[in-house]
Amino acid sequence: MDLLRRSMTGIFVYAVLLPAVFWPFDFHLTEPELSRTFALSMFGISIIRLVHWFFTDRLYRYSPALWRNCFTIFSLGHASVLSLFFAMAMFDERFEPILHITMLAIGGIASSAIVALMPRISLALCNLIILLVPSIAAGFYLENKMPYAIMLLVYVSFIGLMGFRASKEYQRSFEIETQLDKQKKVLEQLNKIDALTGINNRGYFNIEFENQWQLASRNEYPLALLLIDIDHFKRFNDDHGHLCGDACLVHVASLISQQINRKTDVVARFGGEEFVVLLPSCNIREAEKVAEKIRSAIEANPCMYGEEKLSVTASLGVASLVPNADTESHMLIETADKAMYSAKSAGRNLVVSAASA
Repeated sequence: MDLLRRSMTGIFVYAVLLPAVFWPFDFHLTEPELSRTFALSMFGISIIRLVHWFFTDRLYRYSPALWRNCFTIFSLGHASVLSLFFAMAMFDERFEPILHITMLAIGGIASSAIVALMPRISLALCNLIILLVPSIAAGFYLENKMPYAIMLLVYVSFIGLMGFRASKEYQRSFEIETQLDKQKKVLEQLNKIDALTGINNRGYFNIEFENQWQLASRNEYPLALLLIDIDHFKRFNDDHGHLCGDACLVHVASLISQQINRKTDVVARFGGEEFVVLLPSCNIREAEKVAEKIRSAIEANPCMYGEEKLSVTASLGVASLVPNADTESHMLIETADKAMYSAKSAGRNLVVSAASA
């Protein structure tokens, strides 16, 4: 898309270029048919390129190759019309009054084309060849135009080499920018992931929770929250060491993640041995079913530490509400937290919802 942005100015310049050349010298009065033919051809191709620009997103999504082919054809269409005009200016005596300003136009158009099409140097060089080679050939054919041809040949060689070098620098800068963008995305990913368990961290949950709260409030649908606390987690650290505790956290995080299937749901480590699950568009009964599924999975799958099978259970608190202007987001977390502590008080390894807490 950078190629399109860089060439947009040229589309408008091409539409008015030839009238700007003709008008000061009254060429449109002395040669009306030639003036009209060339000016309308350039203006028509500019209109077509504007239509191509207007439908760029739709066309590119349909077929990037088709988009590139259209861009190439339209760009070279402008170059072809100008090429014929420049060659006739060298060859046809009727163009003698505007020959010098035509030479200036050739230099400006050739330079701008190289700059605009630099992301695709092959297209830029092709454009340059179509634009100037016929004029150079016409100049060498006519003895009195030989100096013009030599000047154009030196010029096209110079800007061609400069364009090739600039293109290499552009590509190198583009590659560096792409690498930096990839590194930025990796860092952003790392910033939202809990280093131990590999699931989302508290910071990411806080941001996503507020976003989902606003969405639920705007669209008036329920937002459910599960708070999960590993039962007797301190014993894992005391009896087997902190590495065993870490293994238990990773094990439970994996089991919770396996029970959550929707892309909109969020699983995160809430802190210490606590985990949180955010369930948009989920009422209290649906949330209870998900919580029971998680509890059963944790109970049924002991944590393997070395050769030992360590039984693990968890207590879960469930809350769900439809956010509105009278409720604050922390109320949902506090309600789920109270339900979780009710589960612990009732004997652990239980699911307690706010409806029954």
